[in-house]
Amino acid sequence: MPFPTHSAKLSLAAWLEAHTEFRLPTHASDLPTALNELDRSPQPKSYLAQFTQLKRYFNRAILGLLLVSLLLGFMAVPPAFATSQSNQVNIFWLFIILLGFHALNFIVWCVTMLATMRQSNNHQGFLLSLLIFLNKKVGKHLHINTEVSTAYLHWQCPNHANKWLVSSISHGAWGCYLFAGWVMTLLLLLTNQVNFAWETTLLSDDAFVQLTQTLSAIPQWLGIALPNQVDILASRVDLVSQTASTRQHWANFLLASIFLYGVLPRAMLTIVCVAIYHLKRAAQPLSTQEKIIQNRYRQQEKQSRHILDADHHRSGSSAPANDTHSNTLAEGAFSQHWALFEWSQARPDYLHATRSVSLLNSREEQDRFLASANDEPMYILVNAEQSPDRGTRRFFTQASKMYSVLTMVIAEQGQAKFAEDWQRLAKEAHIYSTQLKQKD
Repeated sequence: MPFPTHSAKLSLAAWLEAHTEFRLPTHASDLPTALNELDRSPQPKSYLAQFTQLKRYFNRAILGLLLVSLLLGFMAVPPAFATSQSNQVNIFWLFIILLGFHALNFIVWCVTMLATMRQSNNHQGFLLSLLIFLNKKVGKHLHINTEVSTAYLHWQCPNHANKWLVSSISHGAWGCYLFAGWVMTLLLLLTNQVNFAWETTLLSDDAFVQLTQTLSAIPQWLGIALPNQVDILASRVDLVSQTASTRQHWANFLLASIFLYGVLPRAMLTIVCVAIYHLKRAAQPLSTQEKIIQNRYRQQEKQSRHILDADHHRSGSSAPANDTHSNTLAEGAFSQHWALFEWSQARPDYLHATRSVSLLNSREEQDRFLASANDEPMYILVNAEQSPDRGTRRFFTQASKMYSVLTMVIAEQGQAKFAEDWQRLAKEAHIYSTQLKQKD
């Protein structure tokens, strides 16, 4: 799939709208068209171009890590094949160099995955932290916008999928190391004639025979000629002479073990971890801001905004001051959905027959309200004794884009000294508004 994907663009736009002054065009026909603004702003290098550049350097950093692992694998094998005058190679040492540390790392990975299985927030690990550090340095060197760099890392390394990203990088690096070691071992065995020997002080001969036969279990299924008990006993370090068949069997055993117990498992785990990482990231629920953007353009054609001046809204002001229900409300308004915006008083009695009443007193409640927008009529009750601030203006501006039938109900009690401010806000946000007189 070509980069940047639709989800990557949406994530970038949501982050920029939440943390900068950037806004997608309000009157775009659909979401893909609106997201094209990322490729036009700012100049000379757009947000999307910066985002793509960070992705390219992140991929290059991973490729560089894999190349370093390949180089280390090529360099690790020749010293292990350094032979004496008798051309003897210690089979024990070869296994420790090529498979010992791999097995230890694999055990640590399994324990770590089991320990963090139920954790929602996962540590980034050394490898990923190194890549993120390098990416930040590259972004700073290339004068990438700080918020774009943060948005990219938020998209590339989500908390719930971090451990799978770290695992795929780790398995890929170890797979490259082992594959390079396997290739170098094959080249050295093709160009050198060596005698495979083993020696031990703490282990008995029977223990080494049992270990070798255990490792031979899987390669035997493939019909590979492997060392038998005679070959193993004939390879003691104090026995100099070896037949060609014994050397051949040991060579087959070494190559098969490195591939079947090292290269193949790492390659399979890399594929599995990459697949799980992409599935986890694809299944990640949209953020509140992403839902707001989607709903904004999903309902673009359904919305019909009309600006009503204050005189029309105040058409019911001639009603008696002690009239609880203002005649400016639409018929059946009290049987619809209502919300109380930053409401610190008791719930009004006249809302007992409404379909639902929700509170919008916190940022989280307001975000949920915006994310659950629909086409049904919605009434938001505000207190005219409180002055609307900048956050209030931002909320109602967004709400007007989310809800196609939205009415601001200005509750007046006493002096209601900020009623005109609420009317002005409704007019600027393109929201129907009306006033509701309450008893003192």
